[in-house]
Amino acid sequence: GIFCWGLFMFAAAGTPFDKRFPGLAGKKLVGLIATVLFTIPVIRDFFLEWPYIDASRRVASDALNSGLSLYLIPGGEEEVVVTTHGQDSTVLMKRKGFIRLALSYGADLVPVWGVGTTDSFRTYPAVFGFRKFVQKRFGIAIANYHGRWFTPLPYKDKPVRILIGKPIPTPQPKVRGEKPDPKLVNEYHAKYVAALKELHDAHVKDRPLKIL
Repeated sequence: GIFCWGLFMFAAAGTPFDKRFPGLAGKKLVGLIATVLFTIPVIRDFFLEWPYIDASRRVASDALNSGLSLYLIPGGEEEVVVTTHGQDSTVLMKRKGFIRLALSYGADLVPVWGVGTTDSFRTYPAVFGFRKFVQKRFGIAIANYHGRWFTPLPYKDKPVRILIGKPIPTPQPKVRGEKPDPKLVNEYHAKYVAALKELHDAHVKDRPLKIL
């Protein structure tokens, strides 16, 4: 999505997730965000407060080595550009970095989906081709959207429901941090995609999930 507000449930104390799984939110469970966001004043401080960490391989590896669990949005800036109001879609088919990372450390993969996330904002297709070019060429996402009062704030009357699927266990590597076999990466990527689709289909009846 554009702003996946529902993920803050994993970062803040007192949320339904925190009440059901005490001691995880903001302590043993941290989020990954794009490195570029840590170069922007105010935004950097906002994410550090929750807390989030740099999505670089080195930082994420250090976090897993220290016993933390991670959550992230695999679609990144491309998903920001293609997100459409009222449609459930995710950029995932070529996103395998998080699978490699999990296999390198024997971490479980847990499919998660925010029902209603794309209803939280109004999006517009204007200059899509230009925005797609900028994203591909420079790695910068230009989102054409607005929320409440024509601001980035999500609509209050559009609740987001977070679905959490069953963990997908991964084999323990012989050496922690070692690069996994590409065939194994493809196998577990396919398992994750199938599990995410199954999770969505079981709980969302008014729209299909498009995996791009």
